[in-house]
Amino acid sequence: MAQSDSRSTGTEIIIAASASALRVQFEAIELQVIAGPDMGLEARLGLPNVRLGSAPDNDIVLNDRAVSRRHAEIQLTPQGLLLRDLGSTNGTFINNVRITEAYVPADAECTLGYSRLLIRQCTEERSVAVSRQEERLGELVGSSERMRELYGLIRAVAPTPTTVHLHGESGSGKELVARTLHALSGRPGPLVVFDASVADPEMVRNDLFGHIKGAFTGATGSREGAFRQAHTGTLFIDEIGELPLDLQPRLLRVLETREVMPIGADKPIRVDVRVITATHRDLAAMVKAGRFRADLYYRLSVVPIEIPMLREISSDIPRIARHLCKQLQLSCRLSEAALQALQCYSWPGNVRELRNVLERAAVLRGDQEVRPEDLRLPRDELAASVASVTPVAGYGGDAGARSSAADARAHLKDMERQMILDALARNQNNKAAVARELGIPLSTLKRRIKDYFGEED
Repeated sequence: MAQSDSRSTGTEIIIAASASALRVQFEAIELQVIAGPDMGLEARLGLPNVRLGSAPDNDIVLNDRAVSRRHAEIQLTPQGLLLRDLGSTNGTFINNVRITEAYVPADAECTLGYSRLLIRQCTEERSVAVSRQEERLGELVGSSERMRELYGLIRAVAPTPTTVHLHGESGSGKELVARTLHALSGRPGPLVVFDASVADPEMVRNDLFGHIKGAFTGATGSREGAFRQAHTGTLFIDEIGELPLDLQPRLLRVLETREVMPIGADKPIRVDVRVITATHRDLAAMVKAGRFRADLYYRLSVVPIEIPMLREISSDIPRIARHLCKQLQLSCRLSEAALQALQCYSWPGNVRELRNVLERAAVLRGDQEVRPEDLRLPRDELAASVASVTPVAGYGGDAGARSSAADARAHLKDMERQMILDALARNQNNKAAVARELGIPLSTLKRRIKDYFGEED
């Protein structure tokens, strides 16, 4: 497997992969109490923000009568560790100098009440084996190198509280990855899914953070919101790129403080939530265009995971197709020729489109064997030519005749454009029907139409 190196503000992750192992390193906060009632206490936390105080809901609880309930916090930043006093009674000190907030110098002593601490930034490492024969992990199916590398990364990251950002095309299985991360996290709470692309922009704040009774007209009761619903569990925010710009600072604050402020409330509520986000958009480009906050982007991208497109793991398509047939309880049998046709197609709608194609074929053929023509793949003759661009298992092809990667991408775009035109013609320009046929969200179809034909609708 190739080695990759991805860095983000606050926490750094370096993925080093070999044929049999995958190693993940990210920044953590290391703390040691060298004097005071808790002398000898040591902790290493892979969190971007650590709270200290005498209250039991702090990350580090100090049994020191001179320490306030919520005394101070330490934050990982690109410039180093930032120590901030939270309005404590007796103050927070670095090398005997009282501070409101300041960066912690190397080998400095920090004092809270009667307690003296050493606080350092360190690298936490997690290593997992990458099996050569693994065919599935949780709800994910596939044994290609890309999938096995994905399994290894999920295993390494899942037990940590680190924020994870998933990037991939629509229908590529981002929610399945989020479910697998949660299942392997060991967190006792639920997985809560929030889709920012379908939420009412006027209600997103309410949906995420909740409200108290009487907060606004019609608020006859209180509402928890997604963050509190996910307490002690995982919150998966899908299509984070659709989140309104004015709400992004509020989300950033929750990620850094782990506190939510419901609408109408005058006190924040502490939450213990692991956050996973996902999008098909290029957030880095959105940051440059001023449509997404840079500080939120860096906080979300602590651990970025790229989800492979179905056409990139074509050798796994027969296994995935059989798994879907079993999962959906389809009685049809896929012929070898049908499986080969599935491997040749470019799958712009990814696994979601594959599922729809299989369901349609099952309706047409019942318990009979499914042939290539029963799949009704758009423009089969164009799809078949993809085999000469990206050969798959069981398919040959003259390497010297293959197009360049750029030509291949252009070819796939032409195929997708023509596929949409054909579907629009079949469905009398009914975009909702076209989206259902292609197995993609209506919003994605409208974006494609705008990109290819310059139309909004």
